[in-house]
Amino acid sequence: MRAFALLAVAACSHPAPAPIPVPVAHVTPDAGAPIDAAPANHANQEERLAAIQKAMNELDEAVQQCWAVVATERFDVEGDLTAQIEIAAASARATLVLDTARNGKLAACVVAVLEHYPWAPPLRGHTIQLPFRFRAPSDGQNVIDRALVSAAGQGDVRVSVLIDENNTSADQAAMFEVQIAPKGATGMRRAERQEVWYFKTAAEVQGPGKPLAVAAGDLVVVPKSGVRTIRAGATAVDAVLVVVPGGREGAARAGALPTPEAGAWEKTPLGPALVPAATAKRYPRGPGKVTILLDGNPTLAVSILEFPAGMAVPEHVHAKEVEMLYVLAGSGTLTVKGQPLAVTATSVVQIPPNTKHAFATATDLRALQIYTPSGPEQRFKAPAAKAPQ
Repeated sequence: MRAFALLAVAACSHPAPAPIPVPVAHVTPDAGAPIDAAPANHANQEERLAAIQKAMNELDEAVQQCWAVVATERFDVEGDLTAQIEIAAASARATLVLDTARNGKLAACVVAVLEHYPWAPPLRGHTIQLPFRFRAPSDGQNVIDRALVSAAGQGDVRVSVLIDENNTSADQAAMFEVQIAPKGATGMRRAERQEVWYFKTAAEVQGPGKPLAVAAGDLVVVPKSGVRTIRAGATAVDAVLVVVPGGREGAARAGALPTPEAGAWEKTPLGPALVPAATAKRYPRGPGKVTILLDGNPTLAVSILEFPAGMAVPEHVHAKEVEMLYVLAGSGTLTVKGQPLAVTATSVVQIPPNTKHAFATATDLRALQIYTPSGPEQRFKAPAAKAPQ
């Protein structure tokens, strides 16, 4: 096989705050493989370099996804990877000859992408080298695609860590997705931090008192030191759990709920409180509306946003509050410190305090919104400003 080296660098130039690797179009031939040594039936050097450039452009999105998958666990992964690819007629073999990132998941993903890429005919029978450079954002991530987040389970329960200090740098709150198998239960657990559960499906929540029948869309609040268990009926439970404060949720990444097992119910007067969605107050917000589910809790505020396509939320700042979103449906563009970030139906969002941000919907949006501490949700109660006559 003849060898060519691509001297371009896949630099992290994604809009802040979540840089990802993007190949740059700059190639030079390997001095050790002169053009005039190529067999007559091989494409000329220009065709090979054009094929490499085309491959780099097409590999861009896939390589970005490799970093995005790794960043669901750690946003600070960075380093240089250089892959040597031996390209045959119907297959390719990739080997990393340089890896300063030292992340097994990132390395395996990049190798898999390169080996499954359909390399163009001018490159068949040749060996090339492609370098990639990954630079982590300095201040964490704002948007994570929960479709890329892996779930881990123990018993009837599976847990996905959506937002924690590891993947966003934020430690004020953590967000999880929790699934409970049909007829399964979490077991009796004591909340070491305040918990808020948003149920996407029906469930039964048991505390020291009578069981609570929870409908889809309801909220359950468990105070710090409160005791509860959550049970599924004939169908699985799907819920979003937010805890305050947050941290590095290592146990949850292994599939364990971030709560210890509890003793008997009678040992604590604290239990869960149900907030039915049916009785929550709704407030108009321009052409959209906001339903405040949790109001008056100093630690947390929870609302449901329903904004039509084409609605814009102007740039603003929350001086001391963290804002989190769990998108239930729709899409749009979140702008953070002047940089646009795509938001889809599987996105979760974390915006730190004192950070300028704005949002514009592309399609009808429905999202769970959390503030900690509470406060900014009170603006939704104010009468909407009337348009000039």
